[in-house]
Amino acid sequence: ASNSTDILIALHACDSATDDAIWFAIGRDADIIVTAPCCQHELRPQIDSHTTNNPDHPLSDVLRHAIYRERATETVTDAMRAILLEIAGYTTQVFEFIGGEHTAKNVMITATKVKRHRSDKEQEEWLQERRRRLIELAQLYGVKRQRLAMLMGESIVSGGGNDSKTATRNLSGMAPL
Repeated sequence: ASNSTDILIALHACDSATDDAIWFAIGRDADIIVTAPCCQHELRPQIDSHTTNNPDHPLSDVLRHAIYRERATETVTDAMRAILLEIAGYTTQVFEFIGGEHTAKNVMITATKVKRHRSDKEQEEWLQERRRRLIELAQLYGVKRQRLAMLMGESIVSGGGNDSKTATRNLSGMAPL
């Protein structure tokens, strides 16, 4: 057993480069992951398209404004990353690390590898719940692909399956955006 601590730090890795850095850390079983995501372009066209095609969605009056779509894209992208990190066995925190007057890109995601103290059944139920929440979030915003989910083999589409993982999906019934 090693007494070393493996840490990955990725600051302002553009778009899906943040996902690549997170995946690199997960693949090497890093103890701590610290990332300050930069631009989140991958989800924006999906959210734009879904907004245009679903004018009666509950969030349509918010997302019809480009500035709110941009902010929602950043929020949803990083929320999905946090859930995916939890599925990978990390506890996560997302927080502002520097005041908005210095930069608009001031979100940091931290993840710490944890040893689970759940029974196998409790762990499987917990994972199913995280996967259900991930799918619901993606469905609400019309997101069908996200790089970190793809790298991890996690489906973000209802009924898409998660490789050999069995996730129970109890979607909220709320119409997607």
